[in-house]
Amino acid sequence: MEAEPGEPLEVVFRRLVPEYRDLILADEAEVRSRIPRDLPKVLQLEEWRQPEDIETPPSTSETYQQIAEVLASGDVRRYRPSHSPNTHWSNWPDSGTL
Repeated sequence: MEAEPGEPLEVVFRRLVPEYRDLILADEAEVRSRIPRDLPKVLQLEEWRQPEDIETPPSTSETYQQIAEVLASGDVRRYRPSHSPNTHWSNWPDSGTL
């Protein structure tokens, strides 16, 4: 796949991820190399429900409230979203342009 002349870099990356995700994103060893060994992995999300309004404070978002509960308790079962995720790039066409 070749980028078109003048194509924004974020668009190129978005097109690469479906086929080359493992090469583009950090693997577990790369992630853990940047985190202190004594800090346990509690929760890793690949997708979640992001508030669509930039004015919405995280404290009012179900997602962030539940993540806070998980972090405070260490109990992953406290993350139980009731809404489907919306973090796929196609839901955020203006991302990368701010």
